[in-house]
Amino acid sequence: MALLPITPPAGIIKNGTDYANKGRWVDGDLVRFENGYLKPLGGWTYFREKPIGTFFVGTVTTASSSANITITTTVAHGLAVGNTIVLEGFAATGGITATEINKTFTIASVPSTTTFTVATAGSGTSAATSSSSRVIQPSTPIGMYSYKANNGEEILAIGTRGGVNVFYNDVWYDITPAGFSGDDVITSTGYGAYHYGVEDYGDERSTSALNFDTKSFSFDNWGEHLVFCFAGDGKIYQWRPDAGSGSPDTIATAITNAPTGCQAVIVSNERHLIAIGAGGDPRKIAWSERENNTNWTASAINSAGDLQIPTGGKANYAVKYKNDIIIFTDVGINKLSYVGNPFVYGIQDAGTNCKAISSRSIVSSGDFLSWISENSFFTYNGIVKELKSDVHDYIFDNLQQNTQQSTFGAHNIDYNEIWWFFPVGDVDQFSPNKYIIWNYLDNSWSIGSLNRSSWIDQGVFNNPIACDADGYVYEHDKRALFNSPGIGSRKPFCTTGPLEISNGDRVAQVNQILPDEETTTLPGVTLNFSGKFTPLGATTDFGSFTFESDGYIDARFSARQVQMKVEGSLTQDFQVGNIRLDVKARGRR
Repeated sequence: MALLPITPPAGIIKNGTDYANKGRWVDGDLVRFENGYLKPLGGWTYFREKPIGTFFVGTVTTASSSANITITTTVAHGLAVGNTIVLEGFAATGGITATEINKTFTIASVPSTTTFTVATAGSGTSAATSSSSRVIQPSTPIGMYSYKANNGEEILAIGTRGGVNVFYNDVWYDITPAGFSGDDVITSTGYGAYHYGVEDYGDERSTSALNFDTKSFSFDNWGEHLVFCFAGDGKIYQWRPDAGSGSPDTIATAITNAPTGCQAVIVSNERHLIAIGAGGDPRKIAWSERENNTNWTASAINSAGDLQIPTGGKANYAVKYKNDIIIFTDVGINKLSYVGNPFVYGIQDAGTNCKAISSRSIVSSGDFLSWISENSFFTYNGIVKELKSDVHDYIFDNLQQNTQQSTFGAHNIDYNEIWWFFPVGDVDQFSPNKYIIWNYLDNSWSIGSLNRSSWIDQGVFNNPIACDADGYVYEHDKRALFNSPGIGSRKPFCTTGPLEISNGDRVAQVNQILPDEETTTLPGVTLNFSGKFTPLGATTDFGSFTFESDGYIDARFSARQVQMKVEGSLTQDFQVGNIRLDVKARGRR
């Protein structure tokens, strides 16, 4: 009996052809590699069962013998027919149950600026009006930040395309500032929006080749006060969890004297509030007086000031790295360092030709920064280095170029992973729906599909928190994949490239499979084998096999090369080790 190990090394490879990647994993979904072993991702649960977005206060009015209800808001809602809204916290009214009211609806009509109607699954028995509760217009989250208030309570801030929501002291707040300018999604499909000559002259195009210039949030905390800036709005705002009476601010307000027209904001280790692209000048970096974020006028008796980026490019984001602040521009990066009086800060070039594909693709692990560029990956740990990726072709051959700025990165410290989510599909795919994972400890990669629009690592909270494009908030890596919202019938799997089990022109016969895996109960995983006699020949399905308690799986098939698919269960974790085949040499065919 000849035992042939067939489990590939850790990591999925998507560069080149399957045969060029023989003996390696070449496809997968919902799996990761940890310490060299194939494992399933952790599952996710709702952190909030209703979506976030713009919050209104409203009442529900029913009519006798009608499924339709009228919602009246206390302020102008700005909604239109076809918009999605969510009702939350309403009691049964006029014969329509609370379950039938507190759902997601599509607006049927808009009689006025403060009313709209939706159709429920119930039927009113009388005309009645409810008490006030919450009406939500969902909005896609595009930025997150978490920290703890002075009283020890967790604060989670989520920036959406329409505003800002905060979770504090177990309550959700809409703190969107008055007059805030959000990030509307608009697809341009005019005559000049697509490739010349592709469609009829002068006609509106069916699709677009124009890039969607989405903007980014930057969040930080000034003590226990949340500070943030949205590049599409340009103002620097502040929200206090304790406004002086023990209650939080109802909405965020602009910081007095802070510059406008900014791209981003960040708090330095020296306690200066720093504005990127201050005053609408894309090369200007300005900072407030130390410990005083309302004084931005430099003088001989304070430490406020500003400087210009000395290299080419426009500043668009900033990230803290150890004692420095790394300024990202549209050509590369600069390093902002504290130098003391009289200049306070100095700046120098730290890397060129390494621009980030989006501000949100920049990820900090603490030990290094990493980001996606236009056709590569980069890291920074004092110097810029290009990161070679085994899944380079997977992302750059499939990335939706028009909406590539929605690409974002995330850190998962428990598994030593950097995730990047990116959009794949047509021009209407604004939100990321695919991901790649880089395990920077093992230098292995994985891939998959998941609708996520923002993510923040565990630390303040026990697990990573993430959002999808519809505004739902999830807690990740909390349990097995079973019953994870939206997972449907998908299962974790990983597929190999060709595994050569015979040398030269000889065929090998497989008699048994010897598994090496850990799981709670058997069968934890299913193995599927298929085979070919030549790389371009027909594929033969040899069937599926499950692990048995005696440590053997009886099998009988012959081939020169096989491919193996490992498919796991949603209900339990598993770990795949070194699977072996009992093979016997046969003839040439």
